[in-house]
Amino acid sequence: MRNFKETMLTPILLIVVFGLVLCVNYIPDDMLGMRENPYLTVIVVQLLTYAVPSVFYARIRGKDLTPRLRLRGFSPSALLYMFHAAVFMICGVLMISMVMYTVFPDAFEASSVSEYAAFAMNERFFDGLYLVMAFAILPAVTEELLFRGIIAGEYESRGAGIAVIFSAVVFAMSHFSIVGFPIYFFSGIMLALVLYATRSLLAAMLIHIINNAAVLLCEKYVLHIVDRQNVSLVLFVLIAGAVFVLSGMLMCWEAQGIYKNYAEENVESPQAAGSRENIFGRIADVFFSPTFLVVVIMFAVASMAEF
Repeated sequence: MRNFKETMLTPILLIVVFGLVLCVNYIPDDMLGMRENPYLTVIVVQLLTYAVPSVFYARIRGKDLTPRLRLRGFSPSALLYMFHAAVFMICGVLMISMVMYTVFPDAFEASSVSEYAAFAMNERFFDGLYLVMAFAILPAVTEELLFRGIIAGEYESRGAGIAVIFSAVVFAMSHFSIVGFPIYFFSGIMLALVLYATRSLLAAMLIHIINNAAVLLCEKYVLHIVDRQNVSLVLFVLIAGAVFVLSGMLMCWEAQGIYKNYAEENVESPQAAGSRENIFGRIADVFFSPTFLVVVIMFAVASMAEF
């Protein structure tokens, strides 16, 4: 596609996805079939709202976008970095969740994923597998394709830093939760860093899956500790905080080695400098485009119902 203006046309994809997600949110559970087969319903909804628009968009963009999707495997040498990134991300998400639950208990609980974990506690073994597939694996794959694949790839021309931040912002907005925004924004930043460090969208998908599964199965226990307000809360914060700091340091150490190898092997880097415009011009071009402002309005209006 010639004369393609990413900052004007790419948000149209977000408008479509956000619109579909909002439509699904306002459909009663009975009509969606959530009570009869919640796993199948979630899978179908996830495919229709995220996967189909993303694949359609990628098909239209064709070869101009394909290399930037980074649909490739990751090097075994990146596994240690990915392990530290996963631990760092999980600890960060759980600690931010604790803070948001403490400040906004009702709003956070209403948007929490803990209610879905009840399916895994049934006596049937396959309920746990269905739970992980429907609420951890598939969302990670479809969301990474859209936000770290398409969105980050399209906005690289404005600078890798802007692509990281913008993809994290719209990822957080897509969940339509003001209380959950810090959690998803932090997650989006981490997943984008994994994408660029490994040069692999599959690596970001894997870390996203691990984080989803950990939060899905552990969040309600963490919130229970917060409710008790006793010594167990202090111990959890101290242990989680220590692991968070240590894993972050080790992740940065491994990233240093990865980027050093890239430099030695002359591996092509994402466009760190972006376009020839100054940084403020690029930021304005991305965050103040008319179509993106429509996305912001959709998020703001839909999220007001949370309170």
